[in-house]
Amino acid sequence: MNRDETKTVLLNEAFKIVLDHIDEGIIVVDAEGKIIYCNEVQLKFDGQKFEDVVGRYSWDVYNFEKKDSTLFKCLQKEEPSKAYVHYYLSRAGQYVRVTGNNFPVKQGSKTLGAVAIDRNLQNSEEMVAKVVELQKTLQEGKRDLAGTLGSGYLPEKRFFSFEDILGESDAIRQSLLWAKSAARSDSPVFLYGETGTGKEMFAQSIHSNSSRNLKPLISINCAAIPENLLEGIIFGTVKGVFTGATDRKGLFEEADGGTLFLDEINSMPLNLQGKLLRALEERKVRRLGGKHEIPVDVRIISSCNSEPTKAVAEKQLRSDLYYRLAVVNIEIPPLRIRKRDIRILVDYFIQCFNIKLKKNIYEISPEIYGHLEEYDWPGNVRQLKHWVECAMNMVPEDQTILIEEYVPQKFNYFFIRESNLGLNIVNHPSVERGVEVSKQIREQEIVKVVDELKRHGGNITKAAKAFGISRQGLQYRMRKLGIK
Repeated sequence: MNRDETKTVLLNEAFKIVLDHIDEGIIVVDAEGKIIYCNEVQLKFDGQKFEDVVGRYSWDVYNFEKKDSTLFKCLQKEEPSKAYVHYYLSRAGQYVRVTGNNFPVKQGSKTLGAVAIDRNLQNSEEMVAKVVELQKTLQEGKRDLAGTLGSGYLPEKRFFSFEDILGESDAIRQSLLWAKSAARSDSPVFLYGETGTGKEMFAQSIHSNSSRNLKPLISINCAAIPENLLEGIIFGTVKGVFTGATDRKGLFEEADGGTLFLDEINSMPLNLQGKLLRALEERKVRRLGGKHEIPVDVRIISSCNSEPTKAVAEKQLRSDLYYRLAVVNIEIPPLRIRKRDIRILVDYFIQCFNIKLKKNIYEISPEIYGHLEEYDWPGNVRQLKHWVECAMNMVPEDQTILIEEYVPQKFNYFFIRESNLGLNIVNHPSVERGVEVSKQIREQEIVKVVDELKRHGGNITKAAKAFGISRQGLQYRMRKLGIK
C-alpha cells in the first residue's frame, strides 16, 4: 500500500475502534434504508449479530411500520430528526428504551443515507431514580438554616409553615391570606413567582397546614430531570419495560394521601402534560409499560417561574392543564415590590449566620439599609440571603456592627452600579457637583447595555453571559432602562 492508502486504512480502523467504545449506539443505512453498519454498542442493546442485520431494512429489524421509522422519515425529509424516545423488544426478549437523533448523510445535494445515534436510558433512569430517592430522604430531614424567606422554625420540623414566612408588606400579606385559605381546602394550587421568591416554601406551608399534613409531601423540579426520563419518574415503571427496569412506584403513588408539588411545571414536555391532565381528571395513573390503572388520592400544588398566561401563549404550558391546576392561583411578590420587608429579612438572616458562622453582629449601619432598599434584587430573597451571607463571612469575629467596609463588592455604591456591568460613576470625569448620581448611573448603564447587545448581535443570552448575570436579570434591567 502506498502512503495515502495506509492513511485511509488507519483512519477507518481507528474510527471503528472509537465507534465501538463510545456509550452511544450507531446505525448507518443507505439511501434505501438498508443497514450497512451497526457498532458493537447498538448490537449489544439489541442482542443482535452484525451478520443478522446487515443488508436488511432497519424497520424490519426492529419490527416498526415503515411509516413510523425515524430513519425512513429522515431519508424522506432529508433533514435531521428531532430527539425521540423508542421502546422496542430486543432479540433477547428485553424491552429496550433509547433516546436518539437521526441525521441524513449527504454528498453535495444528494442524500446517500442516514445515521441514527441512540443512547440506552437504563443507566440514566437508574441514576435519576436514586436522585429522587435522595431528594425524598433530604425532605424528611432538616430544612436549611436560613431558608428561602427566612424562618423561626425549630430544627426538628419536617417542613416550613406559614409562621416561617416573614414580612409585613401588603403584597406578602395578601399572598399569605390566599395561601392560608387554600390550605383549608383540597383544591389544586398554582403558585407563580420569579426565581428566589420562595415558591417551595409556600408549597410546604400549604401542605403543613392542610388536612394531609401527616401524609407525604413529594416535590420534583420538572426542569431538573431530563424530559425523556420524567414520565417514568412521575408515573412509575413495571419490570421489563426496558432493560434493567424494575417495578417502581412513581411520584403519584409515593404521594398517595398527601401532596405532590410540581415545581417549574412549564418545563414539562407538552405531551407529558397531556398525560398528567388525564391522570388528574381520572385520579388514576398507569405505570410506564403497565396494563393496569392505579387509583391515587393526591393533592397537586404546582408552580411556574414565568407569567402563566405568557407560558400558555408561548406553548410552554397547556391551557387545559393550567385551568385544571390553577383552581387557586397565588402570585408570590418579588422583593422589589415588598422592600419594607428587607429589614425584617436581613435581621433574621444575620441572626442565622451569627450562629452558623460564629459571629456577633447585632446592628447594621443605616447607610447599608438605605442601599439595600434602593436595589431592585432581581434574584429576590435568595439573592438577599446570599448577600448577607457574603457580608457576614467578611466581618471579623470581634466586630459587632456591619459597616460598608464589609459590603460585597458587586453591591458597592448604591448597589445599582453592579460591577459586572463595568460602570464607574465614582471616578468618572463627567461627575460634577450638583449632577444627580442616579442620572449618571442610568446613562452609563444604558450605554454599556446597548454596546454589549450590539457586540452580540442583539442576543440577550450572550450579552447576559458577558455581564455575568442571568438572562432574566438583563431583561429586567432593559425594561427598567427603556431599552427595546
